Amino acid sequence: MSDLAVQIVTHTIHQAERLSSQLKRAGIPTTIALGTIGALTSNGRDLSGPILVTEEALTSSLAERLFELIDTQPDWSDLPLLLLLTPDGASKNSFSKLLSRGSTTILEKPLSFHTLASVLQSALHARRKQYQTRDAIQALDTCKARMRSILRSNGICVEHLDLDGNLLAMDFDGQERIGIPNFTEIRGASSRSFWKKEESSCGAEDAMKAARSGSDGHYERHFMTSKGESVWWDIKLLPELNLIGEIDHLLAISHDITPRKQAEQALIQSEKLATVGRLVSSIAHEINNPLAALTNLLYLARLEENRPEVMAYLDIADQELRRVSIIVNQTLRFHKQSSSPQAVSPTNLLTTVLTLYQRKLNSVAVQVEMDLMASSPVSCFEGDIRQVVSNLVANAIDAMSHGGRLILRTRELRGKTCLKRGLVITVADTGDGMSPVVQSKIFDPFFTTKGIDGNGLGLWISQEIVKRHHGNLTVRSRQRKDASGTVFRLFLPAF
Repeated sequence: MSDLAVQIVTHTIHQAERLSSQLKRAGIPTTIALGTIGALTSNGRDLSGPILVTEEALTSSLAERLFELIDTQPDWSDLPLLLLLTPDGASKNSFSKLLSRGSTTILEKPLSFHTLASVLQSALHARRKQYQTRDAIQALDTCKARMRSILRSNGICVEHLDLDGNLLAMDFDGQERIGIPNFTEIRGASSRSFWKKEESSCGAEDAMKAARSGSDGHYERHFMTSKGESVWWDIKLLPELNLIGEIDHLLAISHDITPRKQAEQALIQSEKLATVGRLVSSIAHEINNPLAALTNLLYLARLEENRPEVMAYLDIADQELRRVSIIVNQTLRFHKQSSSPQAVSPTNLLTTVLTLYQRKLNSVAVQVEMDLMASSPVSCFEGDIRQVVSNLVANAIDAMSHGGRLILRTRELRGKTCLKRGLVITVADTGDGMSPVVQSKIFDPFFTTKGIDGNGLGLWISQEIVKRHHGNLTVRSRQRKDASGTVFRLFLPAF
């Protein structure tokens, strides 16, 4: 700020030039104005420095202009105004309105040049500090704008919460996403108030416990905006420390993953349709067998004259018809989906899937072993969980093309913590097993070991469905000459 100078306002050019010359020899830059205020506002590269006004130049109009100038300074500015006045007090009384401003300094004549120079050096130093403050504020505003642009372009918003999860502050973009025009309307409200009704609090509570204990917490949440729009956020909770190192607030960094979730839902729907296609052939064979039996039985019944034999044929025909009815009903239940979780029997989940795969199981000589210990219903989206179990069973059958054992188990976990209460479904096979490399990739989208017969979406979608239920899906597998196989463990929490 080398161009910052003291502006001298005097009555005569001779007086101004003499004072300016003396100040410049003392290393104080100056500009001169005769009875007026020159360029006092900073436009472009022009900087306004301290103003030194002599008593002779201080007219009523000039005082009003100075008062207006000082009163319209930006927040960062406290423009130094120095008045050289005589000690009789006449000028002080005439310009009391101007003198009442905190930025005005009165210098009484006679005044030594050394004192004047010292005061002006101090005023210049203070003014330079103000411009440094302005530059820092502008840089901070630019940084904030850039950060907001980055956060906005990446769908990120930041919230401050108290330790109970209530909203204390939220950036404007977050308010826009929720659909709240004024944050005061939601300040102090629980962040849970924006969740969809069917959403469980289990994952959020665990994340908050982690953040309150000093670790990072993470969960995904489904929100409903004030306009009824569905929004998915991936939320990371971080602890905030006060001056004495105690955790007194939580910082929530939320990333809008709605497009990703929509794409996932589209893929899930696509996989459901593919699952229907894969089952059509199996179901057709399942229904065709009893229908063929019915045709034969009716033919025999027409030829048979012995009434007891006819009734026996008709009884068998009736059984085959009931079998067709069961297959159709199980197929409909397989794709039944509700808008909210429903209580489902664990045994029913497995037997429905087995009914649809019975012919395939018989054709590859796979022996089914069941140990269904869980009896309490589990709350879930029935169609989605049937799809997961079906995918696991289908993969197990594919892994045993030369026969083997398919083991299905259910059991209940009754631990005290949220994540350890629920249902465990185990699907195990004695098939070929998987290498460690394959195991590390099986939940990646589009990864498949089936060549053109697979699309690599089944296990990835199954994993996403299980995450939506706040459960988990794990796998163990080994490849040994006499003991190979794979075990999938599906856990669904009890809410």
